[in-house]
Amino acid sequence: MLCGIILLFFSCESTVKSQMTPIVYNTTATEELSPLQLEATPNYPVAAGQSVSLHCSALTMPASVTWSWQRLKNQTWEEVGTGRELTLTEPEQSGSYRCSAEALLSPKLKSSNHNVFIISMRATVGENLGIAAFVLSLLALIISLTVLGLGWQRLGDRLTASDTTVKGPEMQSKGDLPQTDDDGDVYINYTSTNQAYTDLDPTNVTGDNMYSDLS
Repeated sequence: MLCGIILLFFSCESTVKSQMTPIVYNTTATEELSPLQLEATPNYPVAAGQSVSLHCSALTMPASVTWSWQRLKNQTWEEVGTGRELTLTEPEQSGSYRCSAEALLSPKLKSSNHNVFIISMRATVGENLGIAAFVLSLLALIISLTVLGLGWQRLGDRLTASDTTVKGPEMQSKGDLPQTDDDGDVYINYTSTNQAYTDLDPTNVTGDNMYSDLS
């Protein structure tokens, strides 16, 4: 009887211990990092002041991943940022970029290269000098045309005044001359004693020195 009770006690104790044994899960199996994908928004050249956002992603990744960005400069990749996103706004930031990711139990992966173009809208020193030279040339041309126009105007006024001075008296003198249809001789009867005119016909001479031939 006593032996039965002891056996029953040990059997119950073993059952309780078996129920309290913890379950151990296999934690060595982790999700591996898949190839990286780099996306740019917008995916075209932009003007200075506009932003270009680069985003790095993967289809599968562990819980803990370290992200970083590199830029190609002088044939060398330089670290330029961390995180899954990188924002660029300046023309000096144009260039070739890539992202990389590294997990605890996965090898370090790198994305494909992506070229970013940010166009400068500010004029350079040479462009400013060119613009200034063009403006000065345009002003010089306008001044030259203005002076030339004034010179032609004054010359025209002088020519008009000269024509008026020459032609005016000439026309007036011609108007005072008697107009005759006969091109023959013209005789004028004259005398110092204020005698009356006589017939200008040479056949009707009344006396000596009573008329004169003006032809």
